[in-house]
Amino acid sequence: MEISHQTVSPTVAIVALNGALNARSAEDAKQTFRDLAEKGIKKVIVNLQDVPFIDSSGLAALVSGLKTLGGEPANLKLAAAQSQARLLFELTMFDRVFEIHDTVEEAQKSL
Repeated sequence: MEISHQTVSPTVAIVALNGALNARSAEDAKQTFRDLAEKGIKKVIVNLQDVPFIDSSGLAALVSGLKTLGGEPANLKLAAAQSQARLLFELTMFDRVFEIHDTVEEAQKSL
């Protein structure tokens, strides 16, 4: 998995994930959230456009990121999830835990 991030304000970043968010990549995602929080980032939008698959470890990494950023749903927003990820969030009821937006732009407007 490739992980990149872009700071859009002193306290907001967009994290773009590219590849499966699974047991192999979950720790890298968690570390990214920790690194951003240490730099003063309070809110993160996670762009899932290029994530074809998320497993339970990937879900745990997103929950960890949410907790790292303070635990409020508005602090970690998900955007552009593909069909497998959307179904996973619905089946696990994580769609009630996370704010999920159709696009990164919609997530940014909701800040």
